[in-house]
Amino acid sequence: MNRKTLLALALITAVVAGAADAQDKGKKKLYRWVDADGKVHFSDALPPEAVDQARKEFSATSGMSTGAIDRALTAEERAALAAQAASAAEQAKIEEERKRQEQAMLASYETEDDLKRAFDTRVELLKQAIEAVEASIGGQRDSLLAQLADAAATELAGRPVDAKRAQTIRDLRDELVRHQDLLIRREVEMGALDLEYKRTLERYRELGDGSEEAAAAGG
Repeated sequence: MNRKTLLALALITAVVAGAADAQDKGKKKLYRWVDADGKVHFSDALPPEAVDQARKEFSATSGMSTGAIDRALTAEERAALAAQAASAAEQAKIEEERKRQEQAMLASYETEDDLKRAFDTRVELLKQAIEAVEASIGGQRDSLLAQLADAAATELAGRPVDAKRAQTIRDLRDELVRHQDLLIRREVEMGALDLEYKRTLERYRELGDGSEEAAAAGG
């Protein structure tokens, strides 16, 4: 191999080595982070305790910023973010369902009178349920008073009240209390239904106005 060939090979080797070295240097980074004590650090390698810390990265050759990495979230923070995302998804689902129901309402009731008739039907059914409960309470109260009167007469006669009658009195009293609670719930439902009608009517009018405006704009 002559001298020129050797020189050419040496030159090629040097160029390749230089390119590889430049490429390696281009990939190297410098890191800037702040430790738990607030001290700022610069290094070309991250110690284990800094891996999860917020940091900025710079090119080792140009010194230009190449990016920034936020600190790793704690388990509590990750759980809070997950809960927030789940809550947002649930709210979006509720809002979507509300819009669906409103569109169904507009499609179901052509006029306010249609809407009122639908609520009047629900009110009438609830009134019938309340009347039925009130009738049951009246019958149970009469039965309980009769049993109590018989028990009082038995005791006044100097005889003990038998166990069967005593159990009947307890059962009637418990049933009366349950029906009284049911009556309260039904009356609360009636109040809620009245409020629901007022809110629904108000929203129906708002949506109707919006639909008319949209139709006018489109026309």
